Amino acid sequence: MASRVRVLAVVALLLLAGCAGLGGSGDASEAQGGGDGAQMSSGGDGSSQPVAADSGASAGDDGNIQAGDAAADRAIIRNGRMVVEVENYSTTADAIAARARTSGGYVSDSNRELHRNDGETWYTGYIVVRVPSEEYEPTQSMVAEQGTVRSEETTTKDVTDKLVDLEARLTNLRERRDRLRTFYKQANSTEELLRIEEELSSVQNDIERLEAQKRSLEQRVAYSTLHVEIHEPAPEPSAQQVPYHERSLVAAFLSSVTDVYVFTRSLLVTAASLAPWLVVLAVPVVGGRRLLRSRSLPLLGRRGVSKSATEDGDGGGDASQQEPTGEPTGESPDDDA
Repeated sequence: MASRVRVLAVVALLLLAGCAGLGGSGDASEAQGGGDGAQMSSGGDGSSQPVAADSGASAGDDGNIQAGDAAADRAIIRNGRMVVEVENYSTTADAIAARARTSGGYVSDSNRELHRNDGETWYTGYIVVRVPSEEYEPTQSMVAEQGTVRSEETTTKDVTDKLVDLEARLTNLRERRDRLRTFYKQANSTEELLRIEEELSSVQNDIERLEAQKRSLEQRVAYSTLHVEIHEPAPEPSAQQVPYHERSLVAAFLSSVTDVYVFTRSLLVTAASLAPWLVVLAVPVVGGRRLLRSRSLPLLGRRGVSKSATEDGDGGGDASQQEPTGEPTGESPDDDA
């Protein structure tokens, strides 16, 4: 009896060992399948998990691709502003404009201002370029290479939803326009024709307005705007001026001589500038005086002749008046009597 029990125990131990071996080989096969899905693709039960893992990875890759495509399909308006300090304004502005034209863009606006201080000059200004959206960042990098970037700013605006809304509204309006055209052809009365024509004109105006808005947005999306402010370095402030009473005598004398020279030269330049005007103004004045003098001489001659004639007449009259006065001096009729 004891021998039978021992035999049964040995058989049970062998069976348990066999089951354990089968279980270990299954785990090993599963582990091998997890490490190499390609080898387990033709297997049996253990191949299900690796295949599921591969499908999940493929789904993840497809999701990333779709997300990237969705981000690329967004309509983004991009505007930038940069402040750059350069050595030469003209050279930098010409380089930025050339870059914009080369990349398929253009210069939309520009301005330049000249500054003076203590005989020193420098320029400041700005240039606004519009470049294709894919050329925006390369253009920024090119501008940064021209000098020292003092500030840089980029703003974006997503107008995808607005473009979608415009397109939907346009689709509805176009369908309505087509229906109105059909009704217009089928109208039987003049009143109905006029009403449909008025409504059709209103719908057409709405379509053109929305199409213009859509084109404007698409243009702003397709071309990014970069506003570049260009500054040449201002000259360093001069040393503090010496008080007037502490100036050197030689320096004061030379400064006075220079002032006299400048004043004299200014007078000569002013006289040279006024000389032609004085000549032009003197001609009519001199001519007018001569004309007046030539007219006044005959008048004076006539007045002299008339005056002498008047004096002669007055003398004769006096003589005639004096003769009667002399008659009483002679003998009176009484005396003769």
